[in-house]
Amino acid sequence: MDIEIKVPAFSDTMKSGRITKWYVEEGQYVEKGACLCDIAVNKVNFEVYSDYEGIISKIVCHPGSTVEPGDVIAIVTQSEEVKPSVTQKEIKYEYKEYDLAVIGAGPGGYVAAIKAAKKGAKVALFEKDKLGGTCLNRGCIPTKAYARIAEVYDILKRAGEFGFDVKVNSFDYTQVVKRKDGIVGELVEGINALLKANGVDLFYAEAKVDKEKNVLFGENKIKAKNIIIATGSSPAELPIEGINSKNVMNSDVILEITSLPQSLCIIGGGVIGMEFAFIMNQFGVKVSVVEMMPDILPILDKEVSSFIRAIAQKRGIKIYTSSTVERIDEEENGGSIVTVKNGENIKRIYADKVFVSIGRKLNTDIGPIVELLDFEGKAIKVDEYMRTNVEGVYAVGDVTGKMMLAHVASAQGEVAVDNIFGESNTLDYMKIPAAVFTEPEIGYFGYTEEEARKKFKDIKVGRFNFEHNGRAKTYGETEGFAKVISNEKGEVVGVWVVGSGASELIHILSTACQEGVDAEALKKAVYAHPTRSETIMEAVKDIFGESVHKV
Repeated sequence: MDIEIKVPAFSDTMKSGRITKWYVEEGQYVEKGACLCDIAVNKVNFEVYSDYEGIISKIVCHPGSTVEPGDVIAIVTQSEEVKPSVTQKEIKYEYKEYDLAVIGAGPGGYVAAIKAAKKGAKVALFEKDKLGGTCLNRGCIPTKAYARIAEVYDILKRAGEFGFDVKVNSFDYTQVVKRKDGIVGELVEGINALLKANGVDLFYAEAKVDKEKNVLFGENKIKAKNIIIATGSSPAELPIEGINSKNVMNSDVILEITSLPQSLCIIGGGVIGMEFAFIMNQFGVKVSVVEMMPDILPILDKEVSSFIRAIAQKRGIKIYTSSTVERIDEEENGGSIVTVKNGENIKRIYADKVFVSIGRKLNTDIGPIVELLDFEGKAIKVDEYMRTNVEGVYAVGDVTGKMMLAHVASAQGEVAVDNIFGESNTLDYMKIPAAVFTEPEIGYFGYTEEEARKKFKDIKVGRFNFEHNGRAKTYGETEGFAKVISNEKGEVVGVWVVGSGASELIHILSTACQEGVDAEALKKAVYAHPTRSETIMEAVKDIFGESVHKV
């Protein structure tokens, strides 16, 4: 079967572009997601990826050709008789020596590569899939694109509150997916443009590192003075009977579906599971969540997780905690039956689709050098400077097992580069903010209240509810609260915000606390009125019993 590869519309204003380079040749086998060529649009190079695997049977437009969105530039031929091992043409590169080789172009890897290049280093960056890694292509950005649509849909359904006579009973999910893909595409191309602008040599290949610290890819080899491992993580799997049945999806697959199921059973009530629970619920899907721990969002503050659970149930999301999945069976009508056990009780949940969201496994299979590296559990062991035990080899991001968050990976990438260049730099993980994009959102950093009570001799907790905030009332979004925890020294050791805009509000205190500001100093800050940030101001003052707007 022949498949046409067409020029994407890289932006709404794109009229034409010029092919500058092909990365593949006629007769070469390509995998889905492989980079095919560069197209220059207004002096910015964008990359075209293959959505199909097969043989490049024909290149229609050669370098220098002017093309428009929708033009056919290549033909991919698919055939079961053709095997990649027979047809793959290995690209051979000129041997070079680099100051830094970065393995993985996710948020940790590409940031490290660009920062090092800005410092004058000669940098090689390796990526076997797509620029931006999981975060950009299958995580943070796609899910937040969906969350925004869900939020808008929610507001439209509440239009009567704001005086509008608007009835919205459905929406076009294909347009939701198209919008998500467009956002992801633009951001990927933005990273590509930054790499090119900074002179980073980008190799679309799976790289391995041997014991002599050579970087191997295909038939090629390079040498680098320093190496950063930034290979990230991938969805973990559960040993459940039926886990590989046709209706079961992981966090990669659920982002690619083009139509919504009527019902969805989510296995795992952690961050990813609960974010999708709210998104799909807002889209009108009947959602059930099965979590083996006593609480959903088990690593979060108990008051926060209980609050979110109550809202989820009020919205119609069914939650089964302290429960395990025994098996998944396919139904005759096309759906699945999920058998759930809670103690001695057995429950069977019907769902059109099953979403498995039970964490991620670290991608530490990076070649023979693994035998030389020290590990902490399944994570590559690093010190505060992001150094491994092997001289000249650093690790950042998920593979370090510190905080599996995109912005932490980026920060670690910058720390690693600073230390490679002799600038001492470390991170205080307890003061780095995190966010959970449920509805309402959660923003937090530091200890939970439960952890703080165990760790410190004396703590004080200040609270303030969104329902008493003027701006929240004008928005019609009064669910939630801010909670600030200080210890006996007056240090802020934990902040929890659940409510509208919590993911943005949390930075007010996390930024200040990263600079060593204590609660006494924070209470003197003046906030603009009317803003939702005043909930934080009042919570800080409440530590001292000085909240003016709290009884």
